Amino acid sequence: MKRFVIGITLSSVVASTLLGVQDDALEVKQLRQEMNELKQMMFELKRSNEKLTGYTEKDAVSASSEREFSKLKSTVEEMKTELEGNSKSGFQLAGYAAFDWTDAQGADNEFSGVKFAPIFHYQYGQIFQFEGELEFISQDNGEVETELEYAAGTLFLNDYMGLQMGKFLSPLGQYVQNLHPSWINKLPSNPLGFGHDGAAPTSNVGIALRGGLPQVADIRSNYVVFVSNAPTYGVADDGDVVIDASGKTTASDVSKTWGGRFAVNPVAGMEIGVSGAIGKAAEGITVGADTFNIARDYDAYGFDIMYNANGFDFKAEHIEQHIGENSASALEGGKWRARYAQASYQFTSLKIEPVLRYSDYHNPEQEKNQWAVGVNYLFANNVIAKLAYEYNTDEDDDAVSSSANDNRVLAQFAFGF
Repeated sequence: MKRFVIGITLSSVVASTLLGVQDDALEVKQLRQEMNELKQMMFELKRSNEKLTGYTEKDAVSASSEREFSKLKSTVEEMKTELEGNSKSGFQLAGYAAFDWTDAQGADNEFSGVKFAPIFHYQYGQIFQFEGELEFISQDNGEVETELEYAAGTLFLNDYMGLQMGKFLSPLGQYVQNLHPSWINKLPSNPLGFGHDGAAPTSNVGIALRGGLPQVADIRSNYVVFVSNAPTYGVADDGDVVIDASGKTTASDVSKTWGGRFAVNPVAGMEIGVSGAIGKAAEGITVGADTFNIARDYDAYGFDIMYNANGFDFKAEHIEQHIGENSASALEGGKWRARYAQASYQFTSLKIEPVLRYSDYHNPEQEKNQWAVGVNYLFANNVIAKLAYEYNTDEDDDAVSSSANDNRVLAQFAFGF
């Protein structure tokens, strides 16, 4: 438009000048000067237009770049938030495995056991932790028994307390919750009465508060208080009368079990603990076509001690469970008691570790005891080969498990990961 206006103006000026003053050289010179000025004006306007156009394009590019940058910044912030959340999450696969060989008195030797137990750990910052263990055991018939040993989450309430919920190993005593894994246990077998259906409870389904108390002088302490579904009481498939204190997901129509453990560490390397529980046990009764549960009084208590220093390791534990009487049942009540004491010494330079253990087990139908002596070779702290001899005595040869008199030679290779 500006060029068009300038052009019209220029044409008018030229026409007027040529018609009015054709012979006047001065006027021609003036006309030429005006034409040059107009040309200069056109050049300046053109250059200004080019600058204006260039600025507009640059400004548009700049605005577009700012929008892209803002979008990229938002994406980066979202990724940063997500990464910060992921950085608080930690997952670990651990566990252990064991392979057994047994030569029992009066029987052929055999490769007697294969166990694989993966353990899953997950933690979210300082807020929550989950741990669970699956156990796969090869049976005599070649089938594989699968069991959920425990699966529990812990919500950290403060520095001294966590709320645990789910299925957790029994807090009563020390062996079941801390020492039973094959690569930690210093002998190929459990002490008498510390297996399933023995005197020591194995697991609970419920909730627990656990943690440690502030240190007083040089003494540290830890505690656990729990409430869980009740154990059951009755006759097992093999004919033994047992207390099944493994975790149940049913209340069995009886009240809950309450219990706990408190332990102190009076000196470095030593822990002394006391445990107890009280509640009801459920017994199934069949009358005609009807089956229902009756409640039996139930309580348990125990104490334990461990000490290790300079390669020497000592552990001892006593645990017992009681079942009260009920006139509606044909089964009498009684006491299930187990205890053991074990000592070992690790020769670090030789990687050899001799072990000696005594254990006994009592229930209303049976009384037996065992001496076990063994030697271990440690390929590493978590890789161990064991060889042991068990001398078993059943005080009542007429008991259901009369094979408890059979002595055994045991070998095991175990490792943790």
